[in-house]
Amino acid sequence: MKMKQYADLHVHTSFSDGSDSVSQALALAERNNVSLISITDHNTLAAYTEEAFLEGERLGVKLLPGVELDVIHEGKQYHMLGLGVDYKNGKLLEACAHNAGVQEQYNLDLLRLMEQDGLGVSEPDYHRYEIPAGRGGWKLLNYLLDIGVTQSLLEGLKYYDQYGFKTNSIKFISLKEAIDTVRGAGGAAILAHPGEQIPYDQYASGNSPFWSELEGLLRAGLDGVECIHPLHGFGLQEELISLCQERGLFISGGTDYHGSFFSRQKQVIGGQFVPMELVSPVLNNNIKN
Repeated sequence: MKMKQYADLHVHTSFSDGSDSVSQALALAERNNVSLISITDHNTLAAYTEEAFLEGERLGVKLLPGVELDVIHEGKQYHMLGLGVDYKNGKLLEACAHNAGVQEQYNLDLLRLMEQDGLGVSEPDYHRYEIPAGRGGWKLLNYLLDIGVTQSLLEGLKYYDQYGFKTNSIKFISLKEAIDTVRGAGGAAILAHPGEQIPYDQYASGNSPFWSELEGLLRAGLDGVECIHPLHGFGLQEELISLCQERGLFISGGTDYHGSFFSRQKQVIGGQFVPMELVSPVLNNNIKN
């Protein structure tokens, strides 16, 4: 009897804010009988090297090149997955570099205010600082932890609120620009985890604010939706799958795995049991065997 094959199209590594290396992620996928993963690090495609594809081939795990882009639409930040992209595409790499740059400037602006207020931080020290291997999280959170300003990585998030820093104000690329860029790189533009990004009432009808906001995002030209996600209830998952099937949109799913960092989902790679046949339409010739 042939064993059912599973995919995980939302995985993070230490190239963004995950704790695991690419090799560790691939090994975990193989151990959990996941035959296809997409490493969708935030605003970077650095995970995709010939060595990574060779390691995946050795383990029997295919890699679908992907990325998770921060985008702004009508004054609000969202996350969008680009799946099946050409990871060497110049415009996509430029978009990633832009997003990473404005994100880090945002962190630096916060650091400078904290330094002015005498909170024990130092911009020169911060620039010299390197994140310890295997921890995950972004640089500022790690720095605050290691100099003793915070006692945990996530505790550092409180300073963004205290100083009035809102991600909606970061000059990320627009949703429309992100869609066009991903398509230009041969990929599919997928709205990531809408149940986390848009307030959702599990008893809401199709006319609720959730569905209205989702409709506005889809009108921007998205190719599909991440229907299966650990922060989606089963009811929402089924409704999103039905919507995609009715409209001919791609269905995607994954664990949003970050390793030991930001593990609200308490997931491991493959933990969402995303059947290959459900997500197969999003696959294209950019899969390397």
